[in-house]
Order: sequence, then C-alpha cells, then structure tokens
Amino acid sequence: MKRLILVLILLILVAGVGGFFFLPGYLNRTFNENEEILTIESGDSLGIVSVKLYDAGIIKSKLWFKYKGKDIATKIKPGSYTIKNGLTIQDIYSIIQQGEKKSQIVVTFPEGFILYQFASKLEESGISTREEFIEKTEEYYNANLSSEFSNEQLYFSMEGYLFPETYYFSNKQTTEEIIYTLYKTGIDAWDEDMLAQLEQSEYNKHQILTIASLIEREAYNDEERERISGVIYNRLRLGMPLQIDATVIYGIGDGKEHMSKVLFKDLESENPFNTYVINGIPAGPIANPGKNSIYASLFPEVHEYLYYV
Repeated sequence: MKRLILVLILLILVAGVGGFFFLPGYLNRTFNENEEILTIESGDSLGIVSVKLYDAGIIKSKLWFKYKGKDIATKIKPGSYTIKNGLTIQDIYSIIQQGEKKSQIVVTFPEGFILYQFASKLEESGISTREEFIEKTEEYYNANLSSEFSNEQLYFSMEGYLFPETYYFSNKQTTEEIIYTLYKTGIDAWDEDMLAQLEQSEYNKHQILTIASLIEREAYNDEERERISGVIYNRLRLGMPLQIDATVIYGIGDGKEHMSKVLFKDLESENPFNTYVINGIPAGPIANPGKNSIYASLFPEVHEYLYYV
C-alpha cells in the first residue's frame, strides 16, 4: 500500500513538472486555423483585446494573455489587424504595437489625362468617388488658386494643375490630401530654368499651362513638342486662329467626353475652348500636361512654320 501511495505521489509530481514546462508553451500558441481580423478600437484595454482574441478562438486563456502582455498594456494601437495561422502571442503583442499598416495603392495617370479621367481613375482604384474628387478640386481651387486665375469659363477649375505621374497612395489618405499631392508634384516639376523663363514670358503661368496642354494633346513624341510649340507661338504672334482639333473635342464634350472624330459642323461650335472660333489661346488647359510639354511651352523651337502634320 505504501508503495502504491509513493508511486501516485511520484506520478503527480511528474505531471506537475511536465505541466509546468508544457502549459506555457501551449498558452503561448494561437489556435485559429484561418486568418482572423482583430479590430482594436481607440481606448480598448489589453483586457478587452484578450476577450476579442478568446472569442475569436485565437487564444485559450485571457488571463495568460493579459499576464504575459502587461508590459505593453499602454502601447497597443487601434486598427484592424490580420492574425495569421501559426503566430504566437508574442507575435500578436508586436503586431498590435505597430499600428495598422497602410495599404499602398499604385495609380498611374498618363500625360494628357483630363481631370475627369483623373477622377475616374481614382474611383476605379477605390480611393475616391468621381463626384467627390471633382467637388474637392473645386473646393481646393476656391481656397488656394482663385486669386491666381479665373475659373469663370472653365469646365473644371484645376484642369491642367494635376501632374501626370505614377503615385503611391495610401488607403488612409483623404481626397484633399491626394489633390494636394497631385498639385504639389506639378509645382515641384518646374526647375529653375523653367521658372526663370516664365518670368520673362509675356504669358502668365495659367496661359503657359494652357499652351502646354495643347502641345500635350497634339504631340505623338517628345521630338515634336518644341516644334509644335513654335507653330503655336507663330500663329499667336500673327493673330491667326490656332485651329487645334483637340480644343474642339474638349469644348464639345464639356471636358468629359472624348470624340474619336471631329466633324466639319463641330468646328463651328461656340465655346471658350474652340480655337477654330476664338482667336488666341483657350480659356484654360484642355488636359494635364507633363514636364516635357510644359518645358516646350516655355522654350519653343524657333522657325517660321504655321502648320504641323
């Protein structure tokens, strides 16, 4: 009998020692088979986080999670976190201290895109709705650019002021922040030579961007840009209508539609952009030009041509 009791005591001691070494490893594991989303609200305590993890089947002990994480209790950050299969609770502690990672959204705007296409591209990318983007560009113009040029005859106030480029946006950025980025990138594209030439030009920046947009829509390659610019300046100097089809397309479509073919009757359409009807340059840009077209509008090729093919 004594021997049996001794054996039982030894078994209990062995089980206790085994449990002492086994239990922490067990409780440090996560138990979700699939990815789970953990959402931490602002003000959530470590205790609340432990309840959410327990209820989602990710951990087996709320008490253990709180005990082991007591040192990071004041460091957790709100956000939505992906908890993958096979993590440890130490991994979770690390994740919830980093803050929610911002998803990167890559968006490319080709040179010559009109503002309406910028808005559509952002909507396709899930960043903003087309209507919201257009509305916010009008608000940005009213707050920051209205003293520089009039939008009275423009379809879209910031046409020509959004720089075509590949951007890496975050899903956390607001539409206002994105508009500022598009505008500021265009400002930064002007180098010292371009700014110095603008100072000497008889045209203001809005007019230069308008000429640049004409070049952008007419040129097929970089080699043509400065030559086309020279033709535009020659015709302006002589008081000749520019007669650029791209202005007809922009004017008839209210800055939105793109016609594949211009009909003879379209050339007589009266609007502030149709350079078959008006003399001089249009009321504003008909697209958003890239740096090469802006450069060409400032440094036209010197020649006597009045036409280009």
